[in-house]
Order: sequence, then C-alpha cells, then structure tokens
Amino acid sequence: MMKRYVILLLTLVLFITVLNCKREPEKIIGVKIYEYEKDFDVLISKWKDMGINTAFVSKELAENSFFRQLLKENNIKTFLIFPVFYDPERLDQDSALYSVTNKGEIASEDWVEFVCPSRKGFRKIKAEEAAGLVRELQPDGLSIDFIRTFVFWEMIYPDRKAESIDIACFCDSCTGKFCKLNSIVLPDTCLTVIQKAAYILNNHSETWDDYRTGLIASMVKDIAEIVRSIKPDIKINVHAVPWRDEDFEGANISVAAQDMRKIAPYTDFISPMCYSQMVRRDAEWIESVVREMDGKAPRKILPSIQVSAGYHDDPYTVEDFRNSITSALGPPSRGVVFFSWTSFEKDPARREVIRQ
Repeated sequence: MMKRYVILLLTLVLFITVLNCKREPEKIIGVKIYEYEKDFDVLISKWKDMGINTAFVSKELAENSFFRQLLKENNIKTFLIFPVFYDPERLDQDSALYSVTNKGEIASEDWVEFVCPSRKGFRKIKAEEAAGLVRELQPDGLSIDFIRTFVFWEMIYPDRKAESIDIACFCDSCTGKFCKLNSIVLPDTCLTVIQKAAYILNNHSETWDDYRTGLIASMVKDIAEIVRSIKPDIKINVHAVPWRDEDFEGANISVAAQDMRKIAPYTDFISPMCYSQMVRRDAEWIESVVREMDGKAPRKILPSIQVSAGYHDDPYTVEDFRNSITSALGPPSRGVVFFSWTSFEKDPARREVIRQ
C-alpha cells in the first residue's frame, strides 16, 4: 500500500513539475515588406520554405484582405508597421508641425523629416489613427516605427563626433512646455532658437533628456493603451535606433530620446535596427546591442538586420549576412527580423542562407 502511495505521489510531483516548466518561446523569424505586386501565393510559399513565421507589413499591404487571409491560413503572424513622427503628408499640409534642431533649422535631412513630438493635437491624431487601423485590420501586432526624436542615424558612422549630431526639438512648443513643467525661466538674452538650445543644453541637460525621453515613452504608452482597448491580445513592438550607451556620448538618450527602461513597460518587443553594414559595424556589434538593450528590457529584444548593402558601397557579402544572422539570433535575442523582402527578391542566394 505504501509503495503504491509513493508511486502515486512521485507521479503527481512529476506532473506538476512538467506543468510548471516554462517553455522557451518560439523564435520570431520575421521579414519587413512594404510593397508587393506579384503573386501572393508564390510569396507565401517562399516564406514557408525559408521558415518565415512573422510578417512586418506596411499599411498599404495590410489593407489587402486577400494577403491578410493568406497569412492567417498559413499561420504567419502579421505586425502592422506604424510610423509616428515621420509623417511627410501632414508636414506638407502644415509646416508649423516641423521639429526644430538646436541649430534653429527644421528637422529635415534627405528623406528624413520629423514632426515635433510635443504637439498634443498631432499625438492624439496618431493614437486614434493607430486605433482605427487595428480596429479595421485586426493585426496580430503593431510595430511602432519612427517613435523617436529627429535623427538620420543610418548615415552616422562610428568616427562621428557627438557634438556634430543635431538635437531636436527646440521649437517654441517643446521649450515652452519644458520650462513651464520644470519652473525654468530663460534669460532675457535667449532670443533665438540657437540661444535657447545652448542655454538648456549647458544648464539643464539631464532634465531636458528626461523631458524628451518622457515625450517618446508616453507616446508609446498612449498608442499601446488605445490599441489594446480594441484588441487586448495585440503585441506591441517598437523600432529602436541601434545605439548603445557608449555610442556618441549617450546619443541614444540625448539625440534619439529613446530610453528603453521607460519604453519597455508598454511593449512586448523592442527591435533595434542593427543594420551593420549600413552603419559600418561588424556582425559582433549586433550581439552587443542586443545584450545591452536586454539589460534594460529583459526578454523583449528582437533585432532587425539588413539583407543586402545599403547607403554606401562597403561590401556586405553573403557570408557577412550569414554572420549577422548568427549574431542576431544569439541569446538573449527573441529572434530576427529581415530588412527587407525586396533585397531577398534581388538576391536568391540570401534566401538560401535563411532556408538552410
């Protein structure tokens, strides 16, 4: 009788232990895709052959109901890419929305142009826009892009001096709200944007950084809360500038205004855009970015890597690409996202690397 009791007890303990074991979540193998005009069935077939289980798609593609249905039928999760402070259409309609740099210039460089992050009306519009898209399209996730202050980070290389990088936003809305919030009175000599920016950066830099990172984190919070009120199980991803604390004297905070510790509570994933060739880094750098960010947002880091060379002629071979994948997938990474499908279409050899 006692032997039978012991066996039953051991069986029960084993059963409870198995139930309580936390299964390692499946790695996300994702791809960003912004436009596609070919056969969707062929596309999905290629993705399944490569092991792609998540698609990060533009609004234009997500609005195609046939494409959405195919993804669902093939168990490929859909994350809708949602740009926030990059909004050229609204800037065309109202140039007063432009973010302003510490040099007194509008925040525009090449194709990169940014809206001021403190405009309450614009922030409300963007949150409601996200809500409308989630209500209509019912994606598995929302991938929040351009959720930072102005910087063309893709063109900033390791030898760049920190002081040469513009900082935004110093428009009247931002500086006025900052001063009011912190009971700061600017000297009468601060008449121009350049003078106001210099005074704030020289005398209140830490408070200024806290204010700006708060603007970005609160925008993530506002969007996450409103879309979760519509679809409670939706996943939230945030695109991040791939800068570590040591890079450009803490430009992740002082320039991009992305504080991962502030952002993390509202997200399921944070996706640093680790485009190594683009920013003239190596594959090992990708792992260092993932590890540092994981220290601020544990178990949430999902690196994105480039598929082919971009912005300049430095080589990025198939072997470089393979090494980038290996580095991106190393612990504690949650997976990898490829930027972007267009590059795979142009170079089948890189598709074969994924398939292998």
